[in-house]
Amino acid sequence: MTKRRSYDQHCGLARALDVLGERWTLLIVRDLLLGPRRYVDLLTSLEGITTNLLAKRLREMTEAGLVEKRRLPSPAGSDVYALTESGHALEPAVMELSRWGGRLLMHPRKTDRRDIGWALLSMKRRYRGGLDLIVELTSGERSFELCLGERLGLEEKRSDRAAVRAHAPAQDVFFDVFFRGMPSRSLEQKGRLSITGDRALWDAVVGAFEPVAKAAPRR
Repeated sequence: MTKRRSYDQHCGLARALDVLGERWTLLIVRDLLLGPRRYVDLLTSLEGITTNLLAKRLREMTEAGLVEKRRLPSPAGSDVYALTESGHALEPAVMELSRWGGRLLMHPRKTDRRDIGWALLSMKRRYRGGLDLIVELTSGERSFELCLGERLGLEEKRSDRAAVRAHAPAQDVFFDVFFRGMPSRSLEQKGRLSITGDRALWDAVVGAFEPVAKAAPRR
């Protein structure tokens, strides 16, 4: 196993940071919570990471039992990285860190990049429950399957079992719907959003999430 720095403390937090404390590691976990990813997909999503550093982090995470490499069946036939059971167990911690950091997002920096996948992951924290259906959201070439049940399940892939499908040419439309509270019908009238399936079910999906919390005024 690669020699890594350690805090050498008999403490659960210190041990976790021995494994997770390196730069980019938790962001790789975040992206893999959306489903298995090819190396090139991670390199594209994690803008700013070098190819050598990404390879190093994936190797370290594999050695730590967080990530495994898989071979997709034909016709894809490509190698992907996926979270192991131990890696998936980090989701609650990632969600809570994201909840804390969400308070700092009300004043975005000009250099900040947004991604609809990250935004949809954050919606797990706002899901009220009470539904039992599957929805597909498509933005450009990206598709996401949302499984609404007792909890919200999410994976970036095409869905062959969705009861409702929503398509938008640009990801900003889904930010408008789920984060800014803009009415879907208004976006449809402008040609920015199209809904296929039971309209009442789509309205129930939109209403299944708590409103975005407002940041406290700056002092």
